[in-house]
Amino acid sequence: MAIALMHLDVGTLSVVTVFVTALLGALLVFAGVQNRNIRAPMWWGGAQIVSAIGLGLAASSGALAPFVSTDIANALVLLGYGLTWAGARVFDGRPVLRPVIVFAPVVWLFACHIPAFESDANLRVVVVSTMTAMLAAATAEEFWRGRDEPLLSRWPTVIVLLAYAAVLLARIPATFFSPTLDDGSLLSGLSFALIAFGTLLFTVLMAFLLLNMTKERTELQHKINAMVDPLSGVANRRAFLDGARRLLAQQAIDGEPLAMMLFDLDRFKDINDRMGHAVGDRVLQTFAASSTLTLGADILFGRIGGEEFAALFPVGDLGEAYAVADRVRRNFAAAAQRFVNGDLEPTVSVGVTVAVNPPAEAARNTNDGSKDAMTSMDLLLEVADRALYRAKANGRNRVEATAPLDEIVTPFAAAPSIVPLIKAERVPFVRARGWRRRASY
Repeated sequence: MAIALMHLDVGTLSVVTVFVTALLGALLVFAGVQNRNIRAPMWWGGAQIVSAIGLGLAASSGALAPFVSTDIANALVLLGYGLTWAGARVFDGRPVLRPVIVFAPVVWLFACHIPAFESDANLRVVVVSTMTAMLAAATAEEFWRGRDEPLLSRWPTVIVLLAYAAVLLARIPATFFSPTLDDGSLLSGLSFALIAFGTLLFTVLMAFLLLNMTKERTELQHKINAMVDPLSGVANRRAFLDGARRLLAQQAIDGEPLAMMLFDLDRFKDINDRMGHAVGDRVLQTFAASSTLTLGADILFGRIGGEEFAALFPVGDLGEAYAVADRVRRNFAAAAQRFVNGDLEPTVSVGVTVAVNPPAEAARNTNDGSKDAMTSMDLLLEVADRALYRAKANGRNRVEATAPLDEIVTPFAAAPSIVPLIKAERVPFVRARGWRRRASY
């Protein structure tokens, strides 16, 4: 009676495992269809469905030929793990290596035609466990390679895959040291039940983590799209202003000077009219890339208008700010040489000012610095815009530096360039004297 009950429980558990695996596979496929920008769930869903078919064949060992219930079933399960590995590569934008997907199933089917291998049950367990563990570990390694992306579910996914691989490898010595069981024994049914339960638990947990990771990726993409200018790839106006408020609020605490730079591409309308909007877009992209390389990727820099950009970051003094702005100007001129068309050459004019301390009256109006930051930013933008206007009026392709409250700093407004020309694509921005920390935002 107890043996009959155990067989009933094993059969029920097997059916549940197959059904749940197939259902989760369909759910992953549906998630992939709903979000075509992330194709990995379709690979993972297909992997679950293929594995469910293999598990179903393995659970029907009494009704099917051994070649189907053992050889084909395990080949399908191995193929499912290969597809999961491929989905991890697709998720992080790496190419799918199709020979790797089918390598384990092909090796397994080939080995099953060797009489000595086919007759040794323990050897079959060792081989299938080893290959499955290798595929699980390889999938964990693929997720680990993309760890720079801030997805919280990535870490537990790696841990679960490695833990599952460790359990599969632990099955190998257990196979050799356990007694040989016939298919009708109680311990044989218990062993299969444990394997089925472990597979079910792993499948459910992995499906949850993969779906959650896909959701986190979608939310991250929406957040990035809301804060990044799609053409230039730098911060948009909203992101720049938000970051500027945080920097200015921090300045109210540490008192470090901040340089505000406004950039405006010269004769940009003429570039669009004479060369076409496609060329104009490439000029904007070239300026954004050149400036990012010159300033550094961690500097607050964004596109605040059509051909207008801005940067805000800590400096030592106005002279340093002028030197940095002039470097941006000259590096862009060098990078944009390929767009020169007769007398029309892409250049940029720059207005620079420096905030030394926030206005005292604003600091008294709030405890969290929010109004203080807004007031300081409005003042900085206004003064930098006046300097930019003067750069345009004085012939374009130049830097004009102005102290706050429109106190023109003559030595820098008319000084020759003191920064050597450095190709933007080769040399990033190097900290100048007086730089004490990089901006964080």
